[in-house]
Amino acid sequence: MGKLEDICGKYVSKREEREKVLEAVERCLKKGYDYENMKERVYSALSDSQKAKKVVTAVCDEYPQLRKRARFEEKDENRSKREKLERDRSRDQNGKSKGREKEKEREKENSKRLRANPEEDQREKEKKERHRLAREVYLNKLKEDEKERTSVVTEEQLRAKELMYKAQQEIEERKRALAVASGALPPVAAIDPEAAGLAPVAKGLALRPQEALMFMNYSMEKKSRVEELKAKLAKSGAASRLGSITGKTGQTAPEIAKKAPQQIQLVKPVPQQEEKTDSIIEYLDPRIGTKPAERRRRGFAFHEKGEFEKLANKQRAMAKLEKLQSEVSSAAQSTGISSAVKLAMVTPSSTARVDSGVPDIEWWDSVVLDKFNYDEIPDLNDAERFSETISELVEHPISLRPPTDPLVPQYLKVYLTSKEQRKIRRQNRKEAQKEKTEKIRLGLEKAPEPKVKIGNLMRVLGNEAIQDPTKMEAHVRKQMAERLKKHEQSNADRKLSDEQKGMKKTKRLAEDTSISVHVSIYRVKSLLHPSKKFKVEMNAKQLQMTGVVMLHKTMNVVVVEGGPKQQKFYKNLMLNRIKWTDEIIGQKKDAEKDAPGERNACELVWEGQVKRRCFRDFTVHTATLEKQAREFFEKHAVAQYWDLCYSTTVLLEGQDILPTC
Repeated sequence: MGKLEDICGKYVSKREEREKVLEAVERCLKKGYDYENMKERVYSALSDSQKAKKVVTAVCDEYPQLRKRARFEEKDENRSKREKLERDRSRDQNGKSKGREKEKEREKENSKRLRANPEEDQREKEKKERHRLAREVYLNKLKEDEKERTSVVTEEQLRAKELMYKAQQEIEERKRALAVASGALPPVAAIDPEAAGLAPVAKGLALRPQEALMFMNYSMEKKSRVEELKAKLAKSGAASRLGSITGKTGQTAPEIAKKAPQQIQLVKPVPQQEEKTDSIIEYLDPRIGTKPAERRRRGFAFHEKGEFEKLANKQRAMAKLEKLQSEVSSAAQSTGISSAVKLAMVTPSSTARVDSGVPDIEWWDSVVLDKFNYDEIPDLNDAERFSETISELVEHPISLRPPTDPLVPQYLKVYLTSKEQRKIRRQNRKEAQKEKTEKIRLGLEKAPEPKVKIGNLMRVLGNEAIQDPTKMEAHVRKQMAERLKKHEQSNADRKLSDEQKGMKKTKRLAEDTSISVHVSIYRVKSLLHPSKKFKVEMNAKQLQMTGVVMLHKTMNVVVVEGGPKQQKFYKNLMLNRIKWTDEIIGQKKDAEKDAPGERNACELVWEGQVKRRCFRDFTVHTATLEKQAREFFEKHAVAQYWDLCYSTTVLLEGQDILPTC
C-alpha cells in the first residue's frame, strides 16, 4: 500500500482528507468494487473536485482492476458462459418443437383410426371419462383429508364423539349377549369379540391423531382439576356447608365436588373458576335450604253444578232491568215527569229553607221595637208607642265609596280638532327653526348646505353649474340620495319591532280589572260545529278573557270574564256575528233553511260584575254527568252559574223558546 499512500500524499495536502481517501480506496480494492463505486467514494471524501479527479486517474493507472471498461468489453469466461447458455436454450427449444410435432402426428393417426372404427372411439371416450372422474374423486379425498388435518377440534365435538362411541359399544355388547344366550355365538364372543372373528365396535368412530391427543389432554386436565378442587374444599372447610345445603337432595359434598369440575368448560382458565367457586361458597348461608328445581303439578279446577247457569240468569236479569229503565225514562220524558225530577234536584227543599237560619225578627225591626220577636208589637192606641226608639232627629248616614269606583279619579281625554292640531304643529316647527337659526348665528352649529334639486340647480349654483354642469348634476344627485337615505333611516328607527308591536296590541286589548270584573254567561244548545266552537274559544283567548266552555249533552255553558270593552265585543260575537240558526243540533255542518230538525240557538243567561276573577285562563271541559259539571264550577266557587243555566234548561226542556240569533 505504499504506492497508494504516495498517490494520496502527492495530490491531497490535508491529513484528514488523505486518511479518508486512503481508507475509501483500500476498501474498494478489498471488496472488488468497480470504477464507478471507487470514483463516488473518492469524490465524497474530497471537497475539491479537481484533486479528486487527479487521485482517481492516478489510482486507476496504478491498479488496472479499477480502470473504467469499454462498452463492449467482456471477459472470456463470461462470453463462453453466455454462448453455452444460448446453445442449451436453442437445443431445448428444438427438442420441444420436435416433441410437439410427434404428438400432433400421433393425434392425427388416432383420429383417423377412431373415425374408421366408431365403437373404439366410444370406448376411448368412456376410458377418458373414467380417468377424469377417478382424478376428481382422488383430489376431493385429498382436500377432505387436508381439511380434517387442519380443522380445529372443539371440546363439544369430542364429548359428542365419546358419547356416540359409548352408546354404540353398549349396543354391540347387548347384541352379543343376546346372541350368546340364544346360542348363535360361542361364549368366548362375549369376552373377546375379536377372538371370535367379530368386527370391532364403532369402527367408524375412530379418533384421528389430533383428536386423540386433545382427548388425552382433556382427560388429564379434568382429573387434575378434580384433585385441585377437592384439596381447596378440604382446605377452606366448605365441605360441611355444602353438606348442609345439599341435605335435601341426598347428595354429599364430595359428590358435588366430583360433579362440579365436569361442568367447567375447557375454554375458561382454571383460576377464574376457582375464584368464582370461592366467592359462591363465601356467601352461602347454611341456615337456608335449597329447593329442588321441579315444577308443581297443576291440578284440575272443578266448578260446582249450576254455577254458570246462575251467572247467565244474573246477566239476563240485568239486561231486562236496563231495558225497563230505558222504557221508564222515555215515558217520563214524554209526560214531563223527568223535568220535575231534575228541577227538584236543583231546587232547595222546604226543610232546608227552615233550617237555613231565618231569624225571629230582623235587625232593623229589633232596633225600633226593642223586642225579640214580632208578637210583642205595641198597640196603635198606645201614646208612648216607640217613644224611646224614635225621635224627631233625622239621621244622615255617612256616604261610603262604592267598591266599583276607581281609587284615582279618571278624567276624560280631550281631543283637538284638525285645525287646532295643524296650528300647534306649525307653532312648534317655527320655534324649533328659530332656535336652530340662533345656534347657527352664535356659531354653535354649522350652517346646513343649500337644499339643491334638479329643478333649482341653475338658480342655486349659478356660475358653477354653467362651468361644469355634469359635475354639478352628479353633486346634486348625490345630495338627493343622501337626503332620501336619511329619511328612510329615520323611518326605520321609528318603526316598531315585532316584540313592541305585540306589547302595543296587548296593551290595547288589556283592561284594568283590579276593581271589578265583568262576567257574562251564555247557554248554547250545541257546540258540535267545529268552526263555531273554534270562534268561541279563540276569540276569548285573543281578547285576553278568562272563563270556561262546559260541554254537556243537555246544554253547553260559556262563562267569560273580562273588562267592559271585551265583554261588548264578545257579546256581539255570540249574539250577532255567529249564525247559530244555520245548523241543526247534532250536525257538524250548516244545513239548508228548509231542512227538518231542531235549530241551534244561543242565549245570554246573565251578565254582571264580580270582585275578582274565578278562572285563570280560558279552557274547554267536557262533562258526561250533571254532577261532574257542577263539581267543576263548585271547585272554582261559582256553582251558581251552573245552577242558573241548568234550572232554566230543565224548565224549558222540550220547548224551543230560546231566542234565535
